Amino acid sequence: MRGLTLLGIFALTLILRLWGFAQGYPGFYGHVDEIGVAASIWNFFRAATLQPTEFTYPAFYSYLVAAGLWLTHAMGWGPDLGRLSESLIFISYLDPGRVALVGRVLSAVLSALVPLLTYALGKEAFNARVGSIAALFMAVALVPVVHAHQALPDSAMALGAALCFYCSWRIYTHGSWRYYLLAGFVAGLVVATKYNGAFTALAIPAAHWLRSDCTLWSLLVPKLCLAIFIALLALFVGSPYLFLASDKYWALVNYQISSLDFALGERTPWWWIVRSLPQVEWLVGGLMLGGMVWSIYRREALDWILWAAWLPSFLYIGSWTRESLHYLLHFYPLWALGAARLLAAGGAWSFPRRRWVVSAVAVCCALPSIYQVVLYNRDLEKPDLRQEAADWIRTNIPDGTRLAMSWLPYCPELPLKQVRENIARGYAENPQAQELLLEAWAGVPAYELVNLEGWLKKPVVPEFYQDKVDLDDPETRRVFSRGWLSPSQLHQRGVQYIVLPDAAIGRFIFGDPPGGLSGAAHYHYHKNRAYFSNLIAADNLATEEIVRFESRSGFRGTSISIFRLR
Repeated sequence: MRGLTLLGIFALTLILRLWGFAQGYPGFYGHVDEIGVAASIWNFFRAATLQPTEFTYPAFYSYLVAAGLWLTHAMGWGPDLGRLSESLIFISYLDPGRVALVGRVLSAVLSALVPLLTYALGKEAFNARVGSIAALFMAVALVPVVHAHQALPDSAMALGAALCFYCSWRIYTHGSWRYYLLAGFVAGLVVATKYNGAFTALAIPAAHWLRSDCTLWSLLVPKLCLAIFIALLALFVGSPYLFLASDKYWALVNYQISSLDFALGERTPWWWIVRSLPQVEWLVGGLMLGGMVWSIYRREALDWILWAAWLPSFLYIGSWTRESLHYLLHFYPLWALGAARLLAAGGAWSFPRRRWVVSAVAVCCALPSIYQVVLYNRDLEKPDLRQEAADWIRTNIPDGTRLAMSWLPYCPELPLKQVRENIARGYAENPQAQELLLEAWAGVPAYELVNLEGWLKKPVVPEFYQDKVDLDDPETRRVFSRGWLSPSQLHQRGVQYIVLPDAAIGRFIFGDPPGGLSGAAHYHYHKNRAYFSNLIAADNLATEEIVRFESRSGFRGTSISIFRLR
């Protein structure tokens, strides 16, 4: 019976994560971060290198997706131009969105394995009922489902973290060399997948400490030292260019750290985690919060292992201005176990002879989560408003027209004339490739693109802000180095149309001005508000809105306006 229950939970988990995974395909309309990761993966084949071009994340997940692309093509998906690598390079131009499909399926499958590990850990640390309930909560929690639909490293990192917690528990219960080695190996791969999973590794010394005599000397024993060495080795193997191209990663890390203090609205450090769990995860989230409080009271071995990794994450990630639970995705299995244990303890006290009631209550708590996941997945199946705007542009604006855009992931995806010419030139001596390109491009116009945003040679700080900002901070320097092209400058560059999505400019035009801000954030908001308000103003003689695609039922995405330069 327990096996059937677990099989049913796994089936539910996989269905919820694969439903709607092809959103935006064959275009590239998904999460904005998928574009940079996809470009880096395709470059592995184009440049015959393992060095990434996207340094926001370590490279291990990208390597897994590249291997998936290789495998799917070897199994017969796509045109054969001879060598496998040459065929994949060609596909990267003909069907760039394929990498998102492979990456999303990989994320979905890896995410679907997390409830199984959650069950295994819960069964060993508590009992099978707690493990089953926790697995159910993991299956239906919204944040894991959302990120299982994205070709991004979050789900892979979460699986690695769950395995690291399980191995840490085995270190506490068994203490064998095997689990020290496996825990260290997995911890290294977690960091090689995504940086914010690094605190997961603290579960290893915590489990070792609990098993040993709890002295400082115990932290220097060979087993733990070997686990640390294996973790560093796995980190190098999983993402070697963290070491070989450390300057590029470090430059981006410096910028990202500085941007964590940049906000255009009110912040609620640390409290946002407490507030967001029940807001996002509903009843399951409320139980997760209660489970954390209960763990402080119970203070069992797994609680200490959890808090060794969770407390520093809470203090660090909770201070960020980017308030999103997905940065804590790797703690969901332990939160789910806490929720399940709390529910089981309450049921044992209330219904000591009717334990089935606990399972029934757990299912009832999961139903609202299933409902919101179903709504999310159904929304993924809707056509994207950006695609509707792209179709209108291809129908009404001639081939070769020059358009101005910014924040490209929020804009319609359009073929670029110069890119097409370069691709055709590269395959000029390959008749098969030429035929496939002509077939794919037939009747589909291509355009030239100008970025609305321009970069100054050096930052310009108005006098009002000069004593309020620190240009040594990368994010601050970036803000004062950004400028916008005026209508006259756009005319000089041959631009005829401007595409403006509300997803990019809405917070400046339609949102309320932020209160109490100064320095770079204040300047950034009011500079952008002034520029876009003037650009789209009805009395602006330089621009004219010719069509607007309003956000509406049946479509995904926010409104998009297209302006003609007069």
